[in-house]
Amino acid sequence: MTDEKRKIGDWEVLQGIHVGDKEVVLLYDPHNAETTYAVCYYQTTLGLVGGATEGVGSNDYLEMMEVFLQRVQGQIAQVRADRERTDEPQETLGKEYCLPLGGEEPDLHGRVAVIRPETLRPEYRNAANQLIYVAGGFGASANARGSAVFGNNVFSGESAKCRRQDIMGILDPAQAPDWVKPGVEAIRAKQKAKEDKSHER
Repeated sequence: MTDEKRKIGDWEVLQGIHVGDKEVVLLYDPHNAETTYAVCYYQTTLGLVGGATEGVGSNDYLEMMEVFLQRVQGQIAQVRADRERTDEPQETLGKEYCLPLGGEEPDLHGRVAVIRPETLRPEYRNAANQLIYVAGGFGASANARGSAVFGNNVFSGESAKCRRQDIMGILDPAQAPDWVKPGVEAIRAKQKAKEDKSHER
């Protein structure tokens, strides 16, 4: 075990709650006479490079705790609004939605991978966030040595990334929700249009 405390710059992280696309963090710096406590949003790019934004500070702990809680509530409201706006499917997909693979490790290119729900944050444990149409990455090949898998979220069409070990299996077409087929077709059409455009150059 380690007693090492998480830090962002010179600030110690007292509290951090990740909801939706941002983490809200409460920070502490006993050596900062003017601003001992601060609250900010913290985001990472591809899970690697982090950055703090919209920071506010005070010497009053309770004031900063109120700001911290207000921002967490704001993130919760944003996730709820996003769900209502996109009509996001809320069912969670289990192993029964996957093809039986036996002991083999399949090639994932051009297939729909199902993400293990427990590897997602609680607010994202639904079918809309579990399915990735795989395009590449070192973890996409059969018996891959790498772990990174890249592709597109089948529901939203947006770029997506996961680790090979986070994948529960390949989606069984016979068990696929109704929205999966048009989602995959839209992704393939977009990829083909991009390839055709590159060939024209």
